[in-house]
Parts: sequence; C-alpha cells; structure tokens
Amino acid sequence: MSLLAAASARHLVRRPAQALLALAGLALGVATITAVDIATASAQRAFELSMEAANGRATHEIVGLSGGFGEALYVRLASQFPQLAFAPQVEGYVTVGGRTLHLIGIDPLSAAVVGSGDAGGGGGGTGGGLAQVARWLTVPGAAALSARTADELGLALDQPFALDVGGRTLRAVLITRLPAQGAAGGNLLLADIAQAQEWLGLEGRLTRITVIAPGTAADSASLAALRQQLPPALHLESAGTSVRSTLDLTSAFAANLRAMSLLALLVGLFLIFNAISFAVLQRRRTLGILRALGATREQLLRTVLAEAVLLGMAGAGLGLALGVALGRGLIRLVARTINDLYFVVSVANVSIPPATLLMALAAGILTALAGAWVPALEAAHASPVQGIARSSLEARTRRLAHQLALASLALALAAGVTLALSSRSLLAGFIALFLLLLSVATLTPALLRIAALATARVAGLVSPVARIACADIAASLSRTGVAVAALGMAVAAMIGVTVMVGSFRQSLESWLVQALGADVYVTAPGPGFARPERRLDPALVRDLLAVPGVLHHSATRRVVAQSTRGPITIDAFEAAPESAAQFEMVEGRPRESWDALEQGAILMAEPLAWSLQMHPGQSLELATERGPRPFRIAGIYRDYGNDRGAVLMSRALYEREWSDESITSLGLYLKPGSDPAAVITRLYATAAGRQELLIGSNVELRDLSLRIFERTFVITRVLNWLAAGVAAVCLLSALCAWELERARELAVLRSLGLTRRATAALIALQTAFMGAMAFIAAVPAGLLASLVLVTVINRRAFGWQLQMHLTGGELGAAAVLALTAALAGAIYPAWRCARAPVIAGLRTE
Repeated sequence: MSLLAAASARHLVRRPAQALLALAGLALGVATITAVDIATASAQRAFELSMEAANGRATHEIVGLSGGFGEALYVRLASQFPQLAFAPQVEGYVTVGGRTLHLIGIDPLSAAVVGSGDAGGGGGGTGGGLAQVARWLTVPGAAALSARTADELGLALDQPFALDVGGRTLRAVLITRLPAQGAAGGNLLLADIAQAQEWLGLEGRLTRITVIAPGTAADSASLAALRQQLPPALHLESAGTSVRSTLDLTSAFAANLRAMSLLALLVGLFLIFNAISFAVLQRRRTLGILRALGATREQLLRTVLAEAVLLGMAGAGLGLALGVALGRGLIRLVARTINDLYFVVSVANVSIPPATLLMALAAGILTALAGAWVPALEAAHASPVQGIARSSLEARTRRLAHQLALASLALALAAGVTLALSSRSLLAGFIALFLLLLSVATLTPALLRIAALATARVAGLVSPVARIACADIAASLSRTGVAVAALGMAVAAMIGVTVMVGSFRQSLESWLVQALGADVYVTAPGPGFARPERRLDPALVRDLLAVPGVLHHSATRRVVAQSTRGPITIDAFEAAPESAAQFEMVEGRPRESWDALEQGAILMAEPLAWSLQMHPGQSLELATERGPRPFRIAGIYRDYGNDRGAVLMSRALYEREWSDESITSLGLYLKPGSDPAAVITRLYATAAGRQELLIGSNVELRDLSLRIFERTFVITRVLNWLAAGVAAVCLLSALCAWELERARELAVLRSLGLTRRATAALIALQTAFMGAMAFIAAVPAGLLASLVLVTVINRRAFGWQLQMHLTGGELGAAAVLALTAALAGAIYPAWRCARAPVIAGLRTE
C-alpha cells in the first residue's frame, strides 16, 4: 500500500463518525430513488402481467367500445379466417372478500383456449379433459382462481363464494385452482364467457377478441384482410398496445415522484461535499507535509476521489438495501393512488428492475464524485504552506462565497430562460425548479456571513458570548455555509411543495362546491375508473326517482371510447335545470357552449384539452357503434376530477351513437325543506336487497373527494420529509466537524469560566441562528418554487390551471422544520462539547 493510501485509510479508521454520517445521507438519497422506482415499477409490472395472462399467446386483439360489441362478429370472423385462431373474451373487475379481481370470461371450447395452458387468450388451467370442460359449462357460477388467491380467501374446491359487481352480490363456485403464475395469477378470476357476460351485464356482447397469428407472410396478409372486414367502430392492434397506452396515463405521476426523490439525492450531494471537504481539512497539515515531501497534485487528487468512490459505493449499497425495504411500503401508497385515479391494479409481488439497481448504484457513485470534486481540487492545488495554514482556506471560502452569490443570480436567470423557451416540456419545468433550488444553496453562504457579522456587532453590546457565537459562524464559513445551504434548499423545496399542495386543495375544494350542485348523489360501487360494469339497475333507478323528497335529477354514464388520439373518457350527461351552473368554462362562452351541448356538440375538460392541444371550434373523432364520427368542441370546462380529463356530451346523443342506456350515477335535487339524511335513508331502503349503492350528500361527497386528494399527496409528503431528513443529517455532520475543529477554542472559553450549560447554550444558539438563516434564504426561493410548481409543472404534467393560495401556516411549518432540524443537529455536538475535558481540549493542536 502506498504512503498516500495508508494515510487515507488510517484517517477513515480513526474518524469513522464523519464517514458514517455521509454514508447515512447518501444512503437516504439513493434509497428514496430506489423506493420510488420499485413502487411504480411493481404497480406497472403487476398490471402488465395481469394483461399478459389475459392475452395468453395472442399476437393481436380486436378492441373498440368499452361497453362491448356484438358477439356475432366472433362467429363470422372465425369462419371467414380459419387460418387464424380467435378467442372471444369478456373482461371486467369484481370484488371478492374485499379483494379486487380481474374477471376474464373465456370460451373453453375455443380453438385458441383448449389445451393452450394459458390464461385468458389462453384460458390457463382449463385443462383436465372433456370432463373439466363440461363442468365449466354445466356448473352455475363456475369460476377458477389461482391456488394462492384461493388460499388467501379461504376457498376450497367446489366451495361457493360471493362476488360483487357494481353493487350486485352474485354467486360463484370454485371448480378449479389454477397453477401458480407469479404476480399475474393472483389477480385473475376466470369464468365461462356466458357466465361472465351475465355477471357483467354484457349478455350477447364481447369486450375484445384475441387473435393468434404466428407471423408468416400468409398470416400478415390475413391480418390485413381482417382489418378490412372489421366494423368501423373496431380496430385490430398488436397485443400489448392497449396496455402500453394505459400505462402512459401514469407517466406524469411517476415523473413527479422521481423528481421528489432526486431532490433528496441533491441534498445528499451537499452532505458528501461537507464530509469530503472536512476530511481534507482535518488532514490539511498531513497533506501539506506530503506535498512538501514530494507527493504530486495528481496523486492527491486521485486519493481524495478514490475515497469518494468507495464512499459512494458503500452508500449506494446501503441505499439499495434500504430502498428495497422502503419500496415495499411505498407500493401500497402508489397502488392506492393508481387505483383512485387511473386503472385497477393489484400488486402481489415486488418488482425490482435491474435498471433501477444500476441507476441507483451509478447515482450514488456520481453524487459522491460530484460532492468530492471541489474539495479534491482544493487539496491538489493548494501549496504545502497553504495546506498547513487554516486561514488560507477560510480566505478562499469567503472569496468563493462572493462568487457563488453571483452564480445564484445566474442560476435564477437560467431558470427563467428555461421556462420562457419551453412551452410544454415537463422536463424543462423540473430543470427550472432545480435551478431555483440551487440558487438558494449558492446564495446562502454569502448571506450567512453578512448576517452573522452584523448580528455579532449588535449582540456584542449585550453579551460577549453571543458576539463570539455569531462571529465564529462567519469565521468558519467553510463548515457552516455548506450545512446551511443544504438545509435552506430542503426548506425551500418544502415551502414550494406545501404551497402547491395547499393551492391544489383550495382549488379543488372551491371547484367541488361549484361542481357538486345536487343535494344527493347515487352511484354504483366498484373498482376502477370509468368501468362499464358500474351501472345502476334501470328498474331501481325508476324507484329511486319516485322516493318522496326527490324533485328532479341529473344522470351520468361514464365510459371510455376509442379515438384517433387514444382512449377518451366520456361523461354522457342528462342535465337538470341547475346543471349549467356547475360547469366553469375556461374557453368558450358559457351560455352558448351549453346550448351547443344540447344540440349535439361536446364540451372538453381542461386536462384533456391541454393534452390533445385542442380548442373550441375544433373537432374530436370518436369511434361510435356506427363508426368514427367527428364531434365539434363547443367549449373547455374546468375539471379537477382526474388528470385524464373527459368529454361531456348529452346522454341522448350518447345513447343514439353507442346504443347504451345504462346509468353510472344520479344527482338528486330535493324539494325545498327536505332533509337530505331522511331522503338518503329512504333511498337505501328502496335499494335494500336489490343493489348495493353508494349514496351520500354533496357534503359527504366533497369530504370523500378531499380524503382521496390527501391520500394522493401522502407520497409527496413522505418524499419531502425524506429530503428534509437528509438535510438534517448534513447539518449534524457539519456541526460535528465544526465541534472537532473548535475543540481548543471551546476549551479556552471553558478555562476562562464558561460553564458546561453555557457551552451547550452557545452551540444551540449558533445552530438556531443557522436554522433561521436557512429559513430566511429559503422563503423567496420557496415562493418562486411554489409558483413554478403551481403554474408550470402542474400545468404541463396534468393540464389544469390552479389558483395560488398562500397562508401563514405553510411558512410557519417551514420555519419549524428549519429550526427543528438545526436544534436536533445540535444535541449531540452540544452534549459532547459540554462534557469534553478542558485539559484535553487545550492540548489539541
């Protein structure tokens, strides 16, 4: 081992605490990235596996209307194209024992199913010969579950069980247990297609037809001919295309989570910088002597960077292990949010993509190298005399602080230019946000020094100890500046995120007050968003409208239709006299837009209009049952219901074009003087024994919507606090380093009469001052960051425009965070300094 390597190893062994703190901060940053990727990847992979199991060996699928299409098409295609294998399917979501399952209705006699060994287009586990096939056809309610799911639900073979579809409780019988199929099998419930049609209310209809084409030239010609034979409302696409388009819905959601995780790693960068620079400072005398003895600058640079690489590898390894554990907890939060807003997913297994592991490892090493680069250059380019003298370092740090203040202005200008030159790029929005946060970090050291010196002059008139405390902060800028910069950036991020969440909540609450104009709402329960099986029983609807106290009503049918621009959610709306006031138009005149809606035009929600870049006067082509048809857009309305958006059309137009008279939900307007609670009781009594419904007043529905909102942002808050935790570790690391450097100074003060309690108070005062300065530096940048989050990133990610809402509570919480982190970081250094022997400190050189 070389002399430099031996000196480096000896230093790390003798002073492990600093390295351990740096490892902790780096590991937290890497863990946050890993956990977010694992959670999102697991949810997406579970959905992919479920759909792959449903598709089986299919190479293509025929899809179209969410409400299904006539099953006669399957018979015609199977006879017209015998060279291709077809499998009809009906699919939907049901609830069994409180667990959401993906119901796939298959035809056991289909050529694409029998003996395939797959699920779905496939059939999976439907083997067992003719006797088993006969059971599928003769046992009422015959169904199949994976062995694992059956065990979890406590179901044995031939045991009946209840399943819920849109509030209707139905009877099923477990006739076979499917073999283990990994994450896919745990979410599937297979049934004969006729049985599934009955359960889902799709008698005589299919939701898709899977096609198996091996890929020969003849098959390609057959597929081309097949496309020509399909009705205009249907189309043939490669298997998995619809899965990918569905997963694309969560891209903005995943991007926001990754941005928050990168923030924690960015704060960790300052911790690495602090740890490496302190390691260099502690050895400045040793490194100066080695330079005097002939060590080259390149050798010192390689030594310091090698330490950083080792630190990065160790921190990344710890972060990966912690990230996997943290990811398991985040999966539940991510899956719940996806179920609330996008599609139904049931995550049975944790998916850890190899790319995630490699990215986390690379992020740890690169972050360590980035944090070590400046201290390494300092060590390499300092002359032997400068390496031995501490004063030269602080002089350079003061000059650097002034340069960084100018860099802060440049970063802020760069953020503004980035936003000005990019109109829709979400990546550019995040880059601008990070530039703003970095501008806080680069401005903080100069601001801290100016404030510390000014406070020292004023405090000296009252207390010499206070003067010493503040002057020491300014004199040790190489230590204090980095710590306060990291804390300031974390606090700025917290202010930005908190204000954004508060603005979103206030905008949503105001919108809900306007949008929920009916007194009572009735809907069919069930998992998923815009699922066609969520429908109210027509006879029950008539009886509900006859309940005493109901004056008039609105009705909505929510489904998903295909278009040339991808899947589009349709809200087919039967308006009540008060309904027009529930829609706030952001483009188009309200009265004219509403009149056009009743005459056959459509209104488009703001998020969808932003995504498709469409405006009033343009047309959107939708695949109706009669074929593609353009619908003129009469106006754009505000909608915070979901980030996918929807088109609003009259229910009469929808029924004419899609031949679907179903109703998803009712809005009931009560007679003056009616008690909503009493009416709700009568509504439940009317539905008892017929269909389980979700019935609530507009106040209850607003509360439920806000609870879903809070659940959605739990993940954001968790990631935000993780970033703050990394900043607190950074501050603790800096204070410990600073305390070691000041051991002789504090011992002198102790020898002059400073008590242990006063010593601890001195350190607490210094850290409180640093926390306050971090907060002061963070406030303007945090407000600018919130402006970027509210008006730029949310707009570009989700398409809606939020109104800025700022309260004193957000700034108060940020101040508490800054001071709490600072004082928490001071506990150990204050305790250690107060208990350190005076004689030992005086002997320190």
